[in-house]
Amino acid sequence: MVLRVGAVLVAIGTVATIATLLPLATGGDARPVAVYLLCFLAPIGLGAILVALWQRASSRSRRIRSSGDGHRK
Repeated sequence: MVLRVGAVLVAIGTVATIATLLPLATGGDARPVAVYLLCFLAPIGLGAILVALWQRASSRSRRIRSSGDGHRK
């Protein structure tokens, strides 16, 4: 669930970043402040994705250790 939310936040942040930079590159008018604030969703989404992946890897590691099937040398 957190992984999907993170992916959506990254997508929204990326679209907002493109919407912010495109007018600056073409000589258009600047966008409203809300669009600039939406750009912050991309790194927040990336953080959510990293947390979700860390939790998933940690849970799998615990499950492997508890089942005793791990190959230890």
